[in-house]
Amino acid sequence: MVFMLIFLYTKRKENKKGMISLSILNKMIFSLLSLCLLGGCQKNPKTTHVADTSLAADTAEVEYYNSTKAPEWTWREGIKMDAYLLTSDAEHTMESTILNGSDTATLSFWIKPSTNVPDLPLISVVNEQQEMMKLTNLTAREDGTLQGMALQMKAEGQEQWLISNSEFTLNTHRYNQIALVFEGTQATVYLNGQAAMTGQMGASINQIEKSWLVVGKDAIAYGDCMEGQFQDFQIRKKALSASEIEDEFDRFYPEVLLSEITIPNAEDLRENLTLYPEVDSQYDAQWTSSNPAFLKVENNEGVITVPTPEQGDQQITLTLSTKIKNRQFQRDFPITIRALTPATRLLRDVKALPITLGTLLNAGSPLPTVGENDSVIEWKVVSGEIRLENNVLIKINPEDERVPVQLEATLRQGDQQETATIEAVVLDAYAGYILSYFNGDLGKETGKLAYSLDGLHWTDLNQGQAILTSKLGTGRVRDPFIGRDAEGQFVILATEGYDNPSIYVWKSEDLVNLSDHGLHRIAWFDKGLYSTGSRAWAPEMTYDPVAGEYVIYYSDAQDPKSGSMFAVTTQDFETFTYPKSLFNPGYKVIDGTILRMHGQYWMLYKDEREAAQTIFYAGTQDLTAGFTRRYDDLFIYNRKYIEGPFTLPSLHEPGVFYLYVDNYPNQRFYVARFSQLGEDADFEWLAEGDYTLPNNDVRHGSAIPITQKELDRILQAYS
Repeated sequence: MVFMLIFLYTKRKENKKGMISLSILNKMIFSLLSLCLLGGCQKNPKTTHVADTSLAADTAEVEYYNSTKAPEWTWREGIKMDAYLLTSDAEHTMESTILNGSDTATLSFWIKPSTNVPDLPLISVVNEQQEMMKLTNLTAREDGTLQGMALQMKAEGQEQWLISNSEFTLNTHRYNQIALVFEGTQATVYLNGQAAMTGQMGASINQIEKSWLVVGKDAIAYGDCMEGQFQDFQIRKKALSASEIEDEFDRFYPEVLLSEITIPNAEDLRENLTLYPEVDSQYDAQWTSSNPAFLKVENNEGVITVPTPEQGDQQITLTLSTKIKNRQFQRDFPITIRALTPATRLLRDVKALPITLGTLLNAGSPLPTVGENDSVIEWKVVSGEIRLENNVLIKINPEDERVPVQLEATLRQGDQQETATIEAVVLDAYAGYILSYFNGDLGKETGKLAYSLDGLHWTDLNQGQAILTSKLGTGRVRDPFIGRDAEGQFVILATEGYDNPSIYVWKSEDLVNLSDHGLHRIAWFDKGLYSTGSRAWAPEMTYDPVAGEYVIYYSDAQDPKSGSMFAVTTQDFETFTYPKSLFNPGYKVIDGTILRMHGQYWMLYKDEREAAQTIFYAGTQDLTAGFTRRYDDLFIYNRKYIEGPFTLPSLHEPGVFYLYVDNYPNQRFYVARFSQLGEDADFEWLAEGDYTLPNNDVRHGSAIPITQKELDRILQAYS
């Protein structure tokens, strides 16, 4: 892990008789700092010393962190595209006369952390003897809730604290504006334009003298360092008002909104695009194409024309423009529309291979020999206790239940070829299924499990009694989703109660021991995303083998213009990124479920419009970019009061899937059989006598295949 740290050193310009000279003081401070760092997050850091010379020291009203940026200190990403990269190998310092010389001051900057460590200071101010002030983000309580932000200041040996509520916490993987306003002993902290906390601190900012600032790090107790980027660092000799802070926020926030918008498969666009009609609820989006002959914008849709082999690949710029508060903003998206050549088909098959395979394979199953675009595929085992016989995976030791393996695939189109390496885990062949669901006892919901050998006829486990329970939060377990991580272990997600921003997470080796359990907040308010921040309904997950992370997606449906499907990512189910829009068709949707099929991802969802309330679906080749190709003109099941779709593969018919939907007023499921999605979808609804449910109290759940050994352990535990 690369640890990140900024050091901003502030000192007086005064050098009165009896005071230590500045040169000596510098040496003392930096010697002390080096000694501290030897046991901390960095050794022998490079130092960039920045002194603002644009204004005379005695007349300065604003100080900027505005050095000439060397490449190693900058990061070409985000709002102004010139952020400072925070790294443990660098130390950034800045002289300041304002903080030590005025009773009023405003310190502001934008920061984008890539990690979210509880109790990690955003800013720590210290002198030679002690820490004088600290702004801390996000403290986790024992019940899993968050405390928010805290400002600590020391004066004459006394500590004083200001603590925000839980809605004010730093967002990871997204720029946040931090502003600290001091007016005498009054301190106010703003997060993203809103006052997070204010109060009397017992000390003025000018009492903090001969000091330096540390951003993203505790300057006394050297532990973890914040990772990420920062920019637009300013110190003003003025206490900005709430409206002025909001104006400062509005300078950059439109750029933050624009940076959230992505174009899926921009490097190989194959289908028409559904374009965002608005940047947020107030500001229209205008889209233009640099080459309408191959990408034409019509009614918020990007209509493509595939070039011929003679015309070749087409490089096009798609531009989004919007006007926000009388200021014009725009963002360019480079687009490639490829001609259908052997090279294109080969490229697509190489890209689709990890999506098609996933990270979990089964012993006794053949590997694919032909790609979706007709590439010929040859396989070999690079490492792992696995051998290939007639292209079938065979475990060398049959008793091993999870065998890591590295495979190499060679793909050919005519005289062209590419190789791809696949990291996977080989499990035993699947022998049955586990179903997760919850009971419909409002206010007392718990999670239950059932099993099936064929995916159609289900039997309760544990005599129908609760298995998924929690003492955290409300204790109400709804919409339980069961899946596997990239190593084959089980992960269960569930909604906490009803209108709550947190989800339950269980991890288990065998579904018998469920001790690894937590409650984590993933939903946050964001006006630009239409997110209320109060709901994390029906969480599910899928692993993205390209990005090497888990995508957890959920519903938060209130605004009629919102798609209401959001997603966060995680690598450890402990820390989560800031949510982004996953799917926004321009109307409310809930209960998304994702499956991999034919080299791409598909999401089935419930349309929340009163006139429909049915199940539709959308597709994408790029999971992280969201779902922009939707099929909401094709009814899967044109009937009201159904929700909670989930799918499972047939173990007896390769390529066939079952779709379950929850008829929630009657606490039962309807089931369909299908093998195709898209324009050629082939849903066949089964008669109610063709399947049986575990009981008459079944609500929104999910199901996955399991091996015979896993099923035997589960039956023994819950018989």
